[in-house]
This record gives sequence, C-alpha cells and structure tokens, in this order.
Amino acid sequence: MIFTNFREIDKLGRIVISKDIRRHLGIQAGDVLQINTEGDTIVIKKAEKKCIFCNSGDNLREFEGKTICAGCLERLRALS
Repeated sequence: MIFTNFREIDKLGRIVISKDIRRHLGIQAGDVLQINTEGDTIVIKKAEKKCIFCNSGDNLREFEGKTICAGCLERLRALS
C-alpha cells in the first residue's frame, strides 16, 4: 500500500505525519525519528536504538533513561 500526503511546513519548521502513515510504520508519540537527505530527497525513518557509547545494536538495556549495550553497561559497573 502506498501512502501519499501533502503537508505544509509551519512557521517553526514542523510537519504533521498522518495517523495512517504512523500506524502503518508503528510510529508512536515519543518515538525518535532519523532524518537524512539523499540528493534532493528527505528521508524520515524510525531511528534504531543503539548503544550511546559504542553504537552497537545488540543486547541493549535501558539505564538511567539511556540505551546501553550489555558490554558497555558491565564496563560502567566495573568502574564503580
């Protein structure tokens, strides 16, 4: 299914992503989106969670509101 919307950018540079598109992509309030450009195209996609220290996407944990992989979390605990 192809979703096409036309939206105006407001004075603060914001756009609205329709409910149909958000539902289709599983995007909910509070999700982080990654915004890139490819030539003259803007690409917006749901950001993948990664470790804030090593950028790993494996064995992720939430710690103090941050995403950290198990290996980095163990190294942090060892510093204590």
